[in-house]
Amino acid sequence: MNRTTAIAFGVAGTLALAGSALHALSEPVFYDPSTVGDYLAVMSTTTIYVVTGVALVLLWRDPPVRRGSLFLLLAGIGAAAAGLGNLFEDAFDVEAAVWVFFGGGFLMLLTLPIAGIAALTVRSPRRWSGLFLLFAAPGAMLGFGIVMMGVSWILFALWIVYQHRAFVLALAVFIVLALATAVYLYGDDVVRDLSASGPPQNRQYGRSDPAPR
Repeated sequence: MNRTTAIAFGVAGTLALAGSALHALSEPVFYDPSTVGDYLAVMSTTTIYVVTGVALVLLWRDPPVRRGSLFLLLAGIGAAAAGLGNLFEDAFDVEAAVWVFFGGGFLMLLTLPIAGIAALTVRSPRRWSGLFLLFAAPGAMLGFGIVMMGVSWILFALWIVYQHRAFVLALAVFIVLALATAVYLYGDDVVRDLSASGPPQNRQYGRSDPAPR
């Protein structure tokens, strides 16, 4: 593991938290994007998963532990595929891309926990890297899962750099979790207030699939 890998996970985590806030605040229409907000939401989801895929492939090239490292590569391929499938399905209206989206999300959801559990079975201080992979797995699903993935990737980036500085890591856990929860809950409250105060109207929500909306 090196600082390049840490930077990649840090960027992926930051994008995940920002994208989650954007989705909560704007309620974008993914199936038929027509506004700037809709297209920003589509692009943010794609970017989150492609950058996550790059980060996981970098981690596979220099893993914290060798056991289960192949699943890091598979998770990276799945994440990148989900991101590209999302782009072609929603932005370019390629219906067949939905299967790439679903397949990539499912592959990521399946392989990240396996890689995490495999890492935790090794007798090494680096085995704790498996915890970050386990907590990031819900990022392949809707709702708060993308926030969990964002927090996990940011903490993983810090852990890569500061493995032996427990105070720094503990402080980072508290700050990032507090900020992530506040952003998510604030966005959810804003959307509910707007829905309650505005006139009734038909809304289009994102599909119920393995990726965040």
